[in-house]
Parts: sequence; C-alpha cells; structure tokens
Amino acid sequence: MAINTVFKSVSSDYERTLDGKQIVMQCNFDTSSKGGVSKVCALSGDVQITRTQVLSKQIKTSGRVSIKLVYLDAEGKLGNFDYISDFSEDINNDSVIADMPCIVRAFVVDMQSGVSGNEIKVQTVVELAPSVVEINTLEILEDSDNALALREDQQYQKYICAVDEEFEISDEYACGVRADDILYFDSKAIVGGVDNSDGKISVTGQIEVCLVYTGEGVVSTKNLSIPFAQELAVRGDDLSACISAKVKDSRLVIEGSDSDNVFKITVCVALQGFVMQSETVSAIVDIYSPTNALDVSSAEICFDRRDGMRRFEERISGSVGVENADESIKSILGCIVTQNNLSNLVAMDGAVLAEGMLNTSVVYENEDGACKCMQIELPYSLQFDCEEVSEASVLDGRSIAADCTYKVKRDREVEITADMIISVCIAEKVCNTVIKGVEEGDEIQCNSNAVSVYLPSKGESIWQVAKTLGMSIDGIKEQNPDLGALMNGDERIVIYREIG
Repeated sequence: MAINTVFKSVSSDYERTLDGKQIVMQCNFDTSSKGGVSKVCALSGDVQITRTQVLSKQIKTSGRVSIKLVYLDAEGKLGNFDYISDFSEDINNDSVIADMPCIVRAFVVDMQSGVSGNEIKVQTVVELAPSVVEINTLEILEDSDNALALREDQQYQKYICAVDEEFEISDEYACGVRADDILYFDSKAIVGGVDNSDGKISVTGQIEVCLVYTGEGVVSTKNLSIPFAQELAVRGDDLSACISAKVKDSRLVIEGSDSDNVFKITVCVALQGFVMQSETVSAIVDIYSPTNALDVSSAEICFDRRDGMRRFEERISGSVGVENADESIKSILGCIVTQNNLSNLVAMDGAVLAEGMLNTSVVYENEDGACKCMQIELPYSLQFDCEEVSEASVLDGRSIAADCTYKVKRDREVEITADMIISVCIAEKVCNTVIKGVEEGDEIQCNSNAVSVYLPSKGESIWQVAKTLGMSIDGIKEQNPDLGALMNGDERIVIYREIG
C-alpha cells in the first residue's frame, strides 16, 4: 500500500550576532584659553549609530561619539568640555545578504585620558556589535497515510519587523538657587520589560539623569530617575522582542526666577530590536511502515528562540580613601558615574549571575577649601533568582547605575552606593528534528511466528520498540499494558500474532 506524505512550510527565522569590530578614536582638548589643566576629574562617553546600510557581505555604518569631560584648571577650579565626533565604518562578513534585517549596536568599552601641558588627550574605544535576522523557510512533515508516525510539538518563530522608534520624555527639577554653570549633564536609558498583551507590545524602562551644576558658588549633584512606557506600532499575538534603549539626544533649559531656577530636561530615546512571532507546530519526527521498508532522511534544525526580557536590581557599595593621608574631606561636591561595564552574564539553573565594574568620579573640597577629585571603582558580582533560566539559556544584557549616593567616612574616606539595574534578554536553544524526505522501499516479509518475545534495552522508548517490532504503540500496549514510555531494561515484551 503506497504511503502518502504531506509537507508544510514553516518559518524558522532567528537572530544571529555577527563578529563585531572595535574602533579607536582620539581627540585633544586645548585648555589654554580656559586657565589650563591640572587634573582630569571625570571622563565619560556614549555612542549611537546614526545610519546602517546592509550590502552583500558588508555592513556600512555611521555613528557619533559624545564625550563629556570635567577637569581642574591650573588654579584648581572646575572646568568642562563636551565634544562630539562622527565616524563611518565597514563591517565585512561573508554571510551578510543585501538588505537583510540588521541592527548595529555600539558601546564605549574603554576611555583613557592624559594631560600634556595645557592639552587633554582622550582615547575612546568603541565596539560595534551587529545583529542580523536569518530568514529561513522549512518543509516539515505534517501528515502521512498508511504509515505509523511519531509526532512532536515544535517551536518555531517568524520575523515580523525591526523596531526603530523614537520618543521624547520630559521632567523638571527646581534647584532652589540661581544656577551659574552646568558642569556635567548626561542621561542613560534602559529597558526593564517587554509585554505582549492584547495584541500590543509595550516597552517599559527608565532614564537616569546626572546633573552637576554650580549655584551661588556651590557645586551640587542631582540624580533624576524618569520611568517610561512606550507602546510599539507593531500588532499581533505571541510576539516576543528583546528591545534596547539608547538616549539619542538630551536637552536642558533653565527657567524660573533669578533666585530659584528650574531645570527642564527633555530626553529623546531610541528603541531598537527585532520582533518575532512564535508558532507551535505538530510535526512528524519519525515514521515507519509495518509492510514496507522506508528510507527516511532527516536533519536537526537549531536556533536561539527569544524568551523575553527580565529586569533585576541590586544595591552595591564601596569606598576609597584620599591619596594624601594628611588630607581630610570637608564636603562632597559631586559624584559622576563615568563608566559601567557589564562584562559577564552567566546562565545557571534558576539564576542569573551578572559581573561588571562601575567607575565613579568624586569631586570634593578639602579642609583648606581646595577642590579635589578621585576615582572609585566598584566591582560587582550579583546573583539573581530567575525560574525561566537554565544553564542552556543564552543571555544578553545591559546595565545602568541609579540613585548614586555618597557620604564621608572618618574625614578621609568616601563611600559610594548605587542601585545596579540590569536588563537581561533570555533566549533558549531550540533543536527540532525535521524529516526532509520519505522513500518507500521493498515489502517487508511477514513474521510467521505466532509469538514474538522482545527484550528491550534500558532507555529504549516505546516508539523504538514499536518500530523494531513493526507494530503500533497501541497494539503493543494492548498486550503489554504495564509498559511505560521508556524501558527499564528488565521488561519482557510478548506479542501474540494472528497467522493466516
């Protein structure tokens, strides 16, 4: 009897991270007209991608690095520089197909500064990390006639769109004095969660703003946390997306009375990511015929399936003493987060381990009224419970520092405390067996024995037993009702056959 097979086309798209590229950018700041320089107090930077073009075997990208610098001049007074530098780079990869979905994320991984005379030399290392979506269509065996089939529910995903949306969010802060100068103004954004309810995708997160200003001769620091919730334009059920947030632009306007200024802050946030739609398919993963030999060709298809985002938060602290043991701290003027590198994410069964380094710069006034600064490094290794994670999970994450506070201990030591907010994208490795073809062979000779006895091996499945005996699973269990899904190795399977 001929075997008929029915194949079905399914999407098996997946995101893949390509080998990145590091670029080094250098710039010099001449402080001659601003009173010279004695020491760099704080150096921070950020980078954003402004244009991406995908060609055959090549990704062309352009971006912009913004540098913020606070320093002490020759007289010990605070000064600052803001600088923007543009770049264009090509990332070559033989697997890149023209116009395939692509996002290039960029990170500042290192910054170094040096002083030579009245010049500040800054070197910035930027890492470019491209991700693409591989578009694949598979033919899976959906149904068959006149054969016995083993079915399995399989997970697949289909690429829907790339997210590239921007929105603005505003907040304000009444400082209570007349602001003389803005020494440092920076903002960072992070996504805390992505929800697909009622056929919509909602992205939630927060923006952390750091502001260092002088008012009536006093240096002050203000940290603002601004939550956001943004609904994406895409619609559909069973959608998942790992979205990253980047501050594209931030503006500060000073209003209010002469004695009570109000800082009005507007931040433009850009969201990026790929939206996938999950699909569960009932597929035949093995097949046999009691009457004819079958030549079955199969393959294993593996990919990372996005399983959503999780937000974790933990408070860290650390302290450092002043370099000069004879010097004491009168007051803290400001605290700036200069770098925050999340260096390692480890997936464990039911937990996530996050490791990194938080770098801060503290500006203080000593007992003589002189302005000084020092650097504080806070290494962190944080473990968070997460039931959705296993050792096989694939993790990708971002982190920012929030609510950075400080206090003086024993007149010569500064303690820094900050909330580390870590956003983690979780992906699970999916491997599906796909039957690519079935060819019917010679007729199988009928077993003429009235009774067959089979001794299975330990770990052998009931399906393998049925395939070996050339019977259906129901037919075997009808005569051997105590059999389970897997054999223990001590079973004795007896089959009584009808002989014509």
